[in-house]
Amino acid sequence: MSADELSAAVSLKNWLQKHGGGFNSYVKFKQASSGFDIIAGENIPVDTQIVSCPFSLVITKDQAQKSLLEILNVSDNFGESWSERQWISCYISLHWISGTEESAPRSLSHFSYFNSLPSPEKLRTPLHFNTVEREAFKGTNLYGATLDRERDWFSEWSQCHDAIAKTKAEWVATFNWEKYLTAATYLSSRAFPSSLLSPTPSLQPSTSTGPVLLPGVDSLNHARGQPVSWVITYPDANATETAVQEPTISLVLHMPAAAGQELFNNYGPKPNSELILGYGFSLPNNPDDTIILKVGGIEGKKWEIGREARGAEGLWNEILSSMLEDPESIPTYEDQLDASGALANMVQAVLDRLPTEEGDKNADIRPEVAMMLHDYLEGQRDVLHSLLAFAQGKEDAAIEIARNEGVDLILKDD
Repeated sequence: MSADELSAAVSLKNWLQKHGGGFNSYVKFKQASSGFDIIAGENIPVDTQIVSCPFSLVITKDQAQKSLLEILNVSDNFGESWSERQWISCYISLHWISGTEESAPRSLSHFSYFNSLPSPEKLRTPLHFNTVEREAFKGTNLYGATLDRERDWFSEWSQCHDAIAKTKAEWVATFNWEKYLTAATYLSSRAFPSSLLSPTPSLQPSTSTGPVLLPGVDSLNHARGQPVSWVITYPDANATETAVQEPTISLVLHMPAAAGQELFNNYGPKPNSELILGYGFSLPNNPDDTIILKVGGIEGKKWEIGREARGAEGLWNEILSSMLEDPESIPTYEDQLDASGALANMVQAVLDRLPTEEGDKNADIRPEVAMMLHDYLEGQRDVLHSLLAFAQGKEDAAIEIARNEGVDLILKDD
């Protein structure tokens, strides 16, 4: 661990503690390729609180907006069309363009937190891939999602840049696309839904929730199925001065950990497509992998299909319905044969478009990106092959129906 990295970790721990949060004394920081890993400095028993963050340090859209309006000295209708990502990403960026911590406006209060995050060259989401790495995903849904995200985020940055330029012309040159991209990546890779801040914390977002950053609490990496709890603690009006003075959110691990073992959070079930695009890592043989399929000509509806053809019945019903002249009629075996053939052809076309794996053969593709490519393609192919088996099962069922009706079908192989 370099001196700067060690200093950043110590600064984060001291800053959290100063404001009423902090890490358990068992917790240690360990250098990793992506920044820090959180490890057990000694044996940790079950049900241990690992880290806590006071609500006053949580970064929300409202907090970011209030700070920016104050710093820019503008009216409340400034940025009225901005998204939550724009407000929070601009708030993050201002920490890098407004001067040092000592000279910056007081409302920019998260220097210790942002200084502890991975530097831009350590980020591994697709918008940080080099050209060869990005092209290795061509032919996948993730490739298109990367282009869409880059276009959307660049448009957001342009809007923010133009608005800020009218009030702080001296910041125009330094508030560049690279800074916004880094800030937006921090948000995509570290944010949790604001529902975690409710009296009954939940990782399930809704239309009323937004992204929030939880300094310190977001330091732990993800492990699927890791048993954790989010605990909200409120001040006790009758407590002593040393007790909690404001609400805090804490992360509790329910599994013991041996000294030197990495400590993990649980971000919830996520497919590799989401993990790579939003976080910059993948899981081998991820059980939660899915693929999004869109049936042309059927109202543009998208279907998310998982391994073992999970969720395929809805897609099947849409395709089968499209074969019927009368939507109210009962499908015949011929309709089912046509639908199974259409589904198989669609799936095979998607399979044929997937790229080959050459990440381990190309020196321009970094090992961690090659691993993401491998894990992602493995999941996509497994889902698609399960869909082919699903389509074959529907064809077999249609043939059986025909035989029961006295029709002996002879099907030609393609």
